[in-house]
Amino acid sequence: MEIINPGNEDYHIHSINFSDGLNTIDEIVKFAGEIGLTKITITDHNQAYLDTRNFPRKSYRGIIKRWKNVFNNVEVQFGIEADILNSNGDICMDIQGEESDIIILSTHQTPPYHEDSKTITLGYLNSIERYHDKIKFLGHPCSVYHGENVDIIAVTELCNKYLIPIEVNGANLSTNRTNLTKLKQMLKLVDRIYVNSDSHTLYELKTVRQIAFQYLKENGFVNNTF
Repeated sequence: MEIINPGNEDYHIHSINFSDGLNTIDEIVKFAGEIGLTKITITDHNQAYLDTRNFPRKSYRGIIKRWKNVFNNVEVQFGIEADILNSNGDICMDIQGEESDIIILSTHQTPPYHEDSKTITLGYLNSIERYHDKIKFLGHPCSVYHGENVDIIAVTELCNKYLIPIEVNGANLSTNRTNLTKLKQMLKLVDRIYVNSDSHTLYELKTVRQIAFQYLKENGFVNNTF
């Protein structure tokens, strides 16, 4: 198993500008430099997720084309956390109609998934088949959102087939929102992983990736000290 980002890189972060983070993009970037991160991706939730939760529009998404890092040398990218919508594998991967070259594919509660959770594995498999060329990695498939309904072995095998990494999610581990049995099953099979914070606060940005690395070490999936 390869960890793609074992160093100071975090590819799953949420802002207040476009979704449910507590901090602005500028605050995140400034703090990222202070804690030694060298590369980050701000990956706010897609429009279907935002509409489902009635999040107000705070910033015009197109403005990120004019944004520049004026604080430090942290390399900053902007992506979108897409959601699977149904068992056909339809997904929402835009914010305000704006798409991104960096797509995390995730699921959350129902809705934005519009069917019974018992169909969620079909949703995963069909969306991966349809969009594997667009997906940077699969976000937190071992979360508790759909309970025991995710066939994590089938999902992991299909990700391996298409060379799609899967995420180990620090925030979910720190808040007990991870199905640990499924996580261990995934880690025994997966070829490549990202270890990300999925941070919604500066405290999470600083701490929860280390919780994920510690979990990997304590359970024998890595030998290195991070």
